[in-house]
Amino acid sequence: MTAADIFQIVNTGVLPAWLFLLLAPKRNWRNPVIYSFAAIMSLTYSFYVFSGLGDFDPSAFNSLEGVKNLFTNDEALLAGWIHYLVFDLLIGNWIVNQSIKHGIKHYLVIPCLLFSFMFGPVGYLLFSIIKVSKTKSIA
Repeated sequence: MTAADIFQIVNTGVLPAWLFLLLAPKRNWRNPVIYSFAAIMSLTYSFYVFSGLGDFDPSAFNSLEGVKNLFTNDEALLAGWIHYLVFDLLIGNWIVNQSIKHGIKHYLVIPCLLFSFMFGPVGYLLFSIIKVSKTKSIA
């Protein structure tokens, strides 16, 4: 399979996990499903990262140009994309868990999840603002 094929699979495959967060937030199987999906995606990520280590230059992280050069091949770009998908999904799950823990209504969480899905940190920030306004605590 090509990197483009794997991209299509992971890009489409992550959608059911996000639907679980949106539509089944209080199901007792949600956490195991999300964590299992993240683990499978992490294995895929690890394969692409470790198979490309021969070309890896740690000093590339010292400049924007260096980081840009890390993503000049499809496999490295795919690994970066999977990285985003996994971490955004885990933040989405954290948001749902925190909302349940603090009694925040799910209708307030839905926009946070949508933003997390599309713009990662923006969803986290939005939820953080809602959480602080509802709980009067940043912890």
